[in-house]
Amino acid sequence: MKPEMKTIITALFLTLFCSLASKAQTNMVYGEMHSIFLETPKDWVRATHQQLPYFIKPDKSDVSEDTYMYVYGLDYSFQPEADEWIEANNISMVEAFPDIKIESLNLKFDNIVNEGYLTGNYTIVTYEYPNKKKEALLAIECRNTIATVVLAAKDAAEFDSYLNAFIELVESLKILNTVLKEE
Repeated sequence: MKPEMKTIITALFLTLFCSLASKAQTNMVYGEMHSIFLETPKDWVRATHQQLPYFIKPDKSDVSEDTYMYVYGLDYSFQPEADEWIEANNISMVEAFPDIKIESLNLKFDNIVNEGYLTGNYTIVTYEYPNKKKEALLAIECRNTIATVVLAAKDAAEFDSYLNAFIELVESLKILNTVLKEE
């Protein structure tokens, strides 16, 4: 790669990072092939989770431990399809929880379009477990990544009360292609 091109790419990345970093609680989740920039919704705070790089909970003391959101990216050596990925996940969920209720959730996001690393395809489903816990799973199709956003709550009422925060989180997402190499 020519030095001029490296300079341009570095400048673009720094411009994007600085514009995102100027907003409150901007965060980044990254993998070998993706970088996901996002903002923590109002009245939510970062929490620690051993397996998830971005895990948040409502900033309230009277909320169930079963209520949280997280963002995660899964990289592939091929272009995955969101619909197929969700279908495979649904099959696994039914095997693990035979009485689970799975439904589509019809939400539209103007920031998930066929541009750059995104294909514009995404699928959202909800899972209602036998113990009444309810989750929304959004799978966003990228060129070599499935980015996931999850809202989990102890029951449907708590789920409904935090659905707007889920929407706010998803609307803040910016997903880019990243190539990490060891030197």
